[in-house]
Parts: sequence; C-alpha cells; structure tokens
Amino acid sequence: MGIEEESFFQRQIQVPEIGSAGQKKWKNSSVLIIGLGGLGCPAALQLALGGIGRIGLIDFDRVEVSNLHRQTLFTFKDVGLPKTEVVSKVLLEHCPWLQVECFFELISESTIPERFDGWDLVLDCTDTISSKYLINDLCVSKSIPLVTASVFRTSAQFAIFSGKGQPCYRCLFPNLEEGDTMNCSVGGVLGVQTALAGTYQSSLALQYLLDPKATDLSSIYFLEWNPPLLYPSKVDLLPDCPVCGHGKKETNKSRDEKEIETIAFVDLQKKGKTLLIDVRENDETKSHPIPDTILIPLSQLEQGYLPELPEDTTVVFICETGIRSKKALSYFRNINEIYSLLGGRRAYLSFLQNKNSH
Repeated sequence: MGIEEESFFQRQIQVPEIGSAGQKKWKNSSVLIIGLGGLGCPAALQLALGGIGRIGLIDFDRVEVSNLHRQTLFTFKDVGLPKTEVVSKVLLEHCPWLQVECFFELISESTIPERFDGWDLVLDCTDTISSKYLINDLCVSKSIPLVTASVFRTSAQFAIFSGKGQPCYRCLFPNLEEGDTMNCSVGGVLGVQTALAGTYQSSLALQYLLDPKATDLSSIYFLEWNPPLLYPSKVDLLPDCPVCGHGKKETNKSRDEKEIETIAFVDLQKKGKTLLIDVRENDETKSHPIPDTILIPLSQLEQGYLPELPEDTTVVFICETGIRSKKALSYFRNINEIYSLLGGRRAYLSFLQNKNSH
C-alpha cells in the first residue's frame, strides 16, 4: 500500500476491529457486482471506498433519465452511456489504485460459468427473479459467498449466504415465478431505500471478507421506511433444496424454451417474418418507445382481450425487462412460434446501440 493510499484509509485503519491487517485483507479481496442500478451504484462505491482491491462490474444496460433519481453514480451527462463504463470511471476517480474489470453483458443461461471464477464474493444487485436464481446457483456451484438484495416501493431486504449454501437464496424463495413480484419499473421504488439496501450489501461484504466466522450467514434483514425499521429473520435450510440440499439437482432455469435472447431475435428478423409486440402500458411506450412494435398492453390481455396472431409469423413479446412479456406468453399457449424477449427493452435497445456504435 502506497503512502497516498495509506493516508486515504487512515481514519478507517484506526478502527480497532479493522487496523492495518484488516485493511490489507480488503485490499487483497475481490468482489463481483452484478447489476449497476439503485443497489449496485452505492454498493460499488462503498466497496471501493472501503478498500476492496479488485472489483468486477457486470451490466448490459445504458443510463436513462429514469435511472437518475436512485442510481447515484449517474448524472444527465451520462445518459446513453454503458453503466459499466460510467461506474468504472467514477470508482477510479475516487480510488485510482483500484483494479476494475468491466463486463458489458446480460446475465442469462448463456453466461459462461467461468465468469464467476477468481472472485472472493458476489453481490447480486439485479431486479429479476430469474437472474437471482441463476446467480445463486452459479455461486453455490463455485462455492462463492453471495450477498443479495431487493427493493420494492418502500421496503427492502438483504442477506448474505455462504458459498456452500445451507441455506441459499432458493431455500429462502424456493418457488418464485417471474410474475409473482414486480420490479421498480412496474411497482415504483423509493430511491433512498435502494441506497440503504445497496450500502448494507457492501457492509455485509466487508464484514464477511474481514472475518467470515463472525458473519451471520443464515439471516435475512428487512428494512422498512415508514416508520424506520430494521429487523432480522432466520432463513432455514430447505432439506430438499435442489441447489444446496439433497433434492434432485433440477431447478427452474433462468431461461426456458419460450425465451429468446436479443441476438437470436435479430437473426430471426433477417431470416423471415417476425412480429414484435410491446406489452407495456401506454404511458411507458410514450416515454420510452420501442421501434417497429405493435402495442398490446398486458393489462388488456389480463382483462380478456385476445387478438388473433398470424400463424405464419414468429411472434415475440417485449416489455421493459422481460418479466411482463414472459407472463403474456401464458395467454397464447396454442401458438408454437412465440417468445418473450430476454432482458426486454433494456437489452434490446442496448444491443442495437452497441451494434450501431461499432
């Protein structure tokens, strides 16, 4: 550690529980952060400022104006830029000795498991059930501790699990489907709760990396806003958990046969007839339009409106993140060539922008 770096962390080193030995542990540690939104932004900054020596950043998204109220590392000048690029720059401006690795990609079944190799700990800062299950399963398979969190409106929750599981995220939520919960683009979110939850994620990570044996690996913490409240609850091992228990090693995959990745959809467009149907609501399509789509809001499908779709065309539903579009599939079970676009508008437009920039 150089003189400037040691001076930077001087006040922290003075904390008895940390000291020079603890600061050195953090410098020699590595953390992979998946998702750079309301959780990932504060988590990444606090880990860098805490002294973690190597940080990995995974995100496929670009900065939008609707992100700015809660994703605290972005400003208006960053709109349109890849989140990984912006966050990396901010972290290095704060801590120039930091080693940062960026991966501009969507976590999915196509993610190579080796992406998780070489990291001491993973932070799940994503906002879909499918990504959380996939990250959990990969962490257990690689024996990497996982810190996860989620926020809905004014409520937040966060937890840390060991690399062995027992329990793991699937023990906590064994049978969640994507439509069972809403993310912030649908249900809304209070920005300060995401900042607090992301900061708590970084705090749990620092605690574990400093002293794993002193870290509670079997509790989930709930954080409420009004009135202010923070309380823990024990997470029991699910004996037949398919990931860390003795259940059959079959899990609800992140992507099923009716989900399609952007690159595969673009290839389909080149080969034949495709129809892209936007299932978001009217106000969303006005503020964030998707080119060359037909609008059929999911709310209309839920109210019984079932339009006839062409049989000789591949139909692809799209929404903001791929949650509602997947739910829309259930209304058209009799059609074979029908898909939900994985990652939704964010992944689709990010892919097109990235393609056009090269």
